[in-house]
Amino acid sequence: MEPEGEIYVNLEELRRTLDRTEKTGSKPVWSDSVAEEETETWSPFKVAAVCLGLLCLVLLTSVVGVAVTYDQDFIQWSKDLANHTAERDQLLARNRNLTEERDQLETSLRGAELELNRMKKDSVTCPDGWRTFGCSCYLLAAERNTWYSSKQLCKAHTAELVSINSREEMVFLNELGDNLKFWIGLSQTPINSMWTWTDGRPAGVMYWQRGRPVWSTVRTQRCAAFNSFYTGTYSMESWSSEECALYLQYVCEKEAVPSRTEN
Repeated sequence: MEPEGEIYVNLEELRRTLDRTEKTGSKPVWSDSVAEEETETWSPFKVAAVCLGLLCLVLLTSVVGVAVTYDQDFIQWSKDLANHTAERDQLLARNRNLTEERDQLETSLRGAELELNRMKKDSVTCPDGWRTFGCSCYLLAAERNTWYSSKQLCKAHTAELVSINSREEMVFLNELGDNLKFWIGLSQTPINSMWTWTDGRPAGVMYWQRGRPVWSTVRTQRCAAFNSFYTGTYSMESWSSEECALYLQYVCEKEAVPSRTEN
């Protein structure tokens, strides 16, 4: 059969098929194919939508769980902070109480020391021109001499250049006058570079102006001088290292004589 005849037959068959479909009310075969294609096309979108919903549900559950955990941790942290704050307040209150007790003890101690010094002063005597502190007598010389000459002049008074053993003695010497600078019995020998008092004792607590002096490379003896200081400072930066040949005032110290009591 020729092609034109085949096309005509196919069209006739298609027309008859459509007529039967309209009379019977059934759907053509190609309609089912289109529907299957549409079903196959929309199925992946439905699966993706379900997966997305499940993912949102998981995320929501995780967020709720994290929120609950955070809320519990926050409550616990708040309790811990309140406990630590209460402990800190107790420690601060205890520290204030201890500070007040310490101040009271220091006040009582200073009062006892003053009373003891007064009793000692009343129980001992010093030569005219000498001042009493504790059980010792002190003389501030008006003239100026080298450290060696000052040491010899103190010996002429049966005394020694002053040796300082306490902060209270530092305060006492500082009150001997204003803007003072005088020799004390502390020197550094070129042999062992140690600072020692005139009686050979090594220096204990020292009150240098800017820390302990560095030993000089020049092997010469150095001597210590007392310098007036501001009594409001705790450090008491007073002593200075000087050439022993320098001319300064000096302070002699000797033991006080017990007072005679009348029967």
